[in-house]
Amino acid sequence: SHEILPEMFEYERALTTVANSSVQPVVGNYVKNLESELRGMGMNGQLNLLRSDGGLMSAQKSQTAPVNLLMSGPAGGVTGALWVAKTAGYDNILTLDVGGTSTDVALIENSQPRLVRNTDVGHLSVRASSLDVKTVGAGGGSIAHVPELTGALRVGPESAGAVPGPVCYSKGGEQPTVTDANVVLGYLPEELLGGAFKLDREAAVNAVETNAGPLGLSVEDAAEGIIRIVNENMVGALRLVSVQQGYDPRDFALMGFGGAGSLHSNAVAKLMGSWPVIVPRSPGVLCAVGDATTQARAEASRSHSKRRSDTSSQEIADVLAEMGNGVRAEHEKDGAAASDITVIFQADIRYHGQAFEIPMDIEFDGFASGGLEKLVDAFDAEHKRMFTFNMDAEHEVVNLRAIALGKALELPAIEIEKGNGDPSGAVIRDHQIYMNGEMMPAKIYDRDRLKAGDKIPGPAVVVEMDSTALIHAGCQAVIDQFGNIIINPVDA
Repeated sequence: SHEILPEMFEYERALTTVANSSVQPVVGNYVKNLESELRGMGMNGQLNLLRSDGGLMSAQKSQTAPVNLLMSGPAGGVTGALWVAKTAGYDNILTLDVGGTSTDVALIENSQPRLVRNTDVGHLSVRASSLDVKTVGAGGGSIAHVPELTGALRVGPESAGAVPGPVCYSKGGEQPTVTDANVVLGYLPEELLGGAFKLDREAAVNAVETNAGPLGLSVEDAAEGIIRIVNENMVGALRLVSVQQGYDPRDFALMGFGGAGSLHSNAVAKLMGSWPVIVPRSPGVLCAVGDATTQARAEASRSHSKRRSDTSSQEIADVLAEMGNGVRAEHEKDGAAASDITVIFQADIRYHGQAFEIPMDIEFDGFASGGLEKLVDAFDAEHKRMFTFNMDAEHEVVNLRAIALGKALELPAIEIEKGNGDPSGAVIRDHQIYMNGEMMPAKIYDRDRLKAGDKIPGPAVVVEMDSTALIHAGCQAVIDQFGNIIINPVDA
């Protein structure tokens, strides 16, 4: 009820305090040692760490509030994807970050990633902002098996991990994985890392055969079944951040990255109807790009918990102004110039009686004179977009928030050499892949030799040092001016 909301907020804040205090010594010592080592190597700049919400925080702040770093890993991929999308000219993006054990997905609308105000780690829910990233146990190391009880093929969430890893790595793995299936189908060439790492295709075939036998399938069909199942698992995660949030995935492009994202993104796009597929340059290290291109962020929030009839535009404006001055002072204390700081404001709104709220942006200038009315009208429009209806109930302002943003590093996107549309100069060799139930001729391309404007018909495999991209039959890839691979259906 309305009366217990302040107590609930205090409980959530207590959980956050516990989460901070329990890991503070460990994180604090780590950050201190890291900064000390970097200073010893001659670093003169300020050390910043990525927050779960995609912003940066100073090393000093991270030692006192390490809870804000909980989901910084997945956040780096989203901020990297945001930078690539902006330079390539796309505003709406679904991200597909596929690693060895899991897949992380997120949604970016109008160049803004969605945020959530609670961070869940295991069984613990912490009141700390983070990017709305959903994770599913579907990665290159996910194990495929046929349970004796059901006799149906399953993939994941168990993973072979880094050790022993997939069978084709020849490190002692015995259970077939998604990576082994990709090798069997020819999607993943037998040489990785520029030829420095060899994959054992014969071992991968023998491993997948352990699934093919009980299913009564050929080894190729069993491998294709593994890939289809893991792709459907990825689609399930993407639906959580799109369809279940009121978004049509067909209005979004799909960006695949991570070690295996570009290997699965074309197939996932076909299932979601999300075009084009964007494969950025060096997709395996896109998280690092995100760390380098985001901006410093400081945030303050305050529980308001008042119905519309019990508050006013002036009251809310006074609270926001106080919080705005506070977060601005935080940035200035860290050495940021006043002219480089932007402060934005938000309010969490809901209908009285609802158990959830929707964060709404606030235009602070002029808010004191009638801004609350505009705010609730905007909430009604957003609620109807998400749920197709509005409620006949009074609005409630649950939380107020001020966010200070520093100046982002202006990292320029490097344009590549322009070609004539013919990618033949980048062909490594002819190849065979198994797709749609049949063996097909394909080509393997060296991404470093592709030029802007080159058109690659599918099926094809594009290799680079840190990742491999798969272009499906019936699709065509075009290399844009920045070297991104843009994949569309041929009839699009």
